[in-house]
Amino acid sequence: MSIRQYWFVLWELTKRELKRKYARSFLGILWSCVYPLMRMALVVVLFSTIFNKGIDKYPAYYFVGFLMFEFFATATQTSLTTLKDNRDLLIKSKLPRELFVLSRVLTAFVNFLLGCIPFAAVLAWYRAKVTLYYLWIPFLLLLLLIFTTGVSYGVSIWYVYRRDAKNIYTNILFILRFFVAIFYSIDWMSSGVKWVIQHNPLYIFIYIGRQFLIYGECVDVIYITQIITWVIVVFVIGLFIFKMYENEVVERL
Repeated sequence: MSIRQYWFVLWELTKRELKRKYARSFLGILWSCVYPLMRMALVVVLFSTIFNKGIDKYPAYYFVGFLMFEFFATATQTSLTTLKDNRDLLIKSKLPRELFVLSRVLTAFVNFLLGCIPFAAVLAWYRAKVTLYYLWIPFLLLLLLIFTTGVSYGVSIWYVYRRDAKNIYTNILFILRFFVAIFYSIDWMSSGVKWVIQHNPLYIFIYIGRQFLIYGECVDVIYITQIITWVIVVFVIGLFIFKMYENEVVERL
């Protein structure tokens, strides 16, 4: 299969996933814009009196964390079952199996980009200064996409071998949500908890995004080094696991 055909098939699979996701939704694809805005409004109303005094531009602060974590969670959780969901197509076609995982990740990424539309409105409301650091955002999002793809490769194989993986991974995501500082500042945590959060790659993505987009500030080069290292390691391991077991997938399904 040529590179051109590869991208065409990937796009068609992604469109299929998007249509399936919003087939019964009243708002359709607009829900991807409305939902994060509603979540932000709810959190701000509930927690603004607790957190707002200690965090500058709190709604925007929350929005960055929510959007990035939600993308990762949605992409990996939907990728978990993608091989089983596409069992018939896997058997009948000779398409690269990676395409099915990538289509789920790209579907989540499209939703993420749509969620960035109301976030841009929030930034405008707070008159966030546009700085040269904005030029780093596409690179940051590319790294997040690659990182998420690596995890997605790994969990998709995991589910084929362990059907209880879905319940386990749902609980992992639930716990992980509290260790990325979505709605609080890590400065309020004890030193031990703070260390754990600071070494969580998802938190590093969120932290860099907040510094660049909301506060217009640079980050220490150590954060950039850490995140690039995490991305390379996670993607290589995820792809290695996927390629190692992909030939046994059909038999297991």
